[in-house]
Amino acid sequence: MNLITTITFLFIFSISFSQITITENDEKKTSSRSNWNMNNKKSFNPIHSNFYISMNTSSTFRDLKTNEAFLLIPLNERVNETPLFTNSYTLGVNGHIFKGLGWDGAVSFMQNGEQYSFSDIDTSFSYKTKYSYFSMPIRIHYYFDFSKRIGLKLGAGIIPSLFINYKQDQKWETTGGSSETNLIQTDVGFNSAIFNINTYLYLSYRLSEEFGFFIGPEYRYQLSNSYQKTAAYRHYSRALGVTFGLYKKLNN
Repeated sequence: MNLITTITFLFIFSISFSQITITENDEKKTSSRSNWNMNNKKSFNPIHSNFYISMNTSSTFRDLKTNEAFLLIPLNERVNETPLFTNSYTLGVNGHIFKGLGWDGAVSFMQNGEQYSFSDIDTSFSYKTKYSYFSMPIRIHYYFDFSKRIGLKLGAGIIPSLFINYKQDQKWETTGGSSETNLIQTDVGFNSAIFNINTYLYLSYRLSEEFGFFIGPEYRYQLSNSYQKTAAYRHYSRALGVTFGLYKKLNN
């Protein structure tokens, strides 16, 4: 009787121990599998903060109107102005808000402009005008992640800008065949601050876990007048171009 009881006890104990061992192994496998998934998702997660530097090349022009509130001076030859390519440079930081939604804050050296050219049989005259600003873009974006390396960033925002200076390079040739140049620079007669709205679509490519680059079209639309209220004209810049930049990941 004691032998039967002992054998029964050992049998039940061995079954119970086997179940406990199997359960512990399953839990370890599940735990390790879960940890791997979490680490894997973390390594593939595109949402992080970046420091970036970029350059924008744009065809810039203007909407020029007579200032009817002050003087009715016609546009004259300024109607024949054409777009001018200008460069702008930006340093910024972007970060995560929610899911693919993020923010973007930066400082920028921004340029707008236009140009004019006239030529006759024995004379010519041309100029290139640039308006320079210190700008502070504030934008939001949404990031579409297509793979571990490739994504699209669609963004929009406002660009407050402080006026730096106005520069116009003039060139002309006289009937005698001589060529002359003149440079006009001033900060008088312009609004000290303007506002632009801005939108962009960047293709982003990750070179590594830390570095990447982006490229894409960008558009600026100036809301406020470049000139002061007492100027003969009202001037609103427009810019359409391409932005190229490099970024570095800031957080893990």
